[in-house]
Amino acid sequence: MNLNDILDNVRDPYDRKARTFPGLLTVLPLLVPLLWIFGPKSPVLTSLLGLVAGCGAIYALGSVARGRGKRLEDKLVKDWGGMPTTLILRHRDTFLDGVSKKRYHDEIKAKLKIVVPTAGEEAENPGAADDTYIGATRHLRELTRGKANALLLKENIAYGFHRNMLAMRPVGMLTCLLGIVLGLLLSKIAQIRPLKFDADNLLSPGAAGGMTLVVAIALLFFWWHFNDDQVRRMGYVYAERLFESMKSLPTKRQNKAEKPLQGEASEGAKT
Repeated sequence: MNLNDILDNVRDPYDRKARTFPGLLTVLPLLVPLLWIFGPKSPVLTSLLGLVAGCGAIYALGSVARGRGKRLEDKLVKDWGGMPTTLILRHRDTFLDGVSKKRYHDEIKAKLKIVVPTAGEEAENPGAADDTYIGATRHLRELTRGKANALLLKENIAYGFHRNMLAMRPVGMLTCLLGIVLGLLLSKIAQIRPLKFDADNLLSPGAAGGMTLVVAIALLFFWWHFNDDQVRRMGYVYAERLFESMKSLPTKRQNKAEKPLQGEASEGAKT
């Protein structure tokens, strides 16, 4: 069973890209030397790794990435003061210009039949205003699922990927450091007994040692790329795409006996 066969088992694009990939990148610095050294010499080991992966190891890595990502998100939301999909609708938030914010508010009223609080009402009762924004976001997500909103799905995947990568960064950087140590030992640049460092071997580290070092060092710099501000920006980008998707929704006709909806109490998404 090769990697493509394993990834085919994770058919959902969100699961595969936002959850599985961060998990795989975490263990890659250790898998490279393991498969490079022992794979050709031990087909049994290669088959065993394929069997373990097929039996749920890949799914387990994705679950770990998602779990750590959700815990990190809880912390980030407290620091941010709310999810970007909530922040972007607040009158007091300055990410959006006033014209775009008013357009989103008007479309929420016209398309979702949810009354958006005024700036004064928001200032008087911020909690109730946030409930309205959260409820509008949740309802809009329900209306924008499916292939017709492929761009929105891509932005949601991008946010989930960055969030989970940030959550897995400490583990990923640790495995990269271990990979660098293994690369130095395999290339005989470093030796343990006796303790020795031979810089001359840097020019000819060998295939196994060289590949291990390249992968581990490259991924170490890659992990540094992810930070809190970047995740927040990706959240805002997703929020913009979500509310822009209202343009494609039909305007609801309101019956005389029907009252505008008030905000729901919770916000949910596939993350």
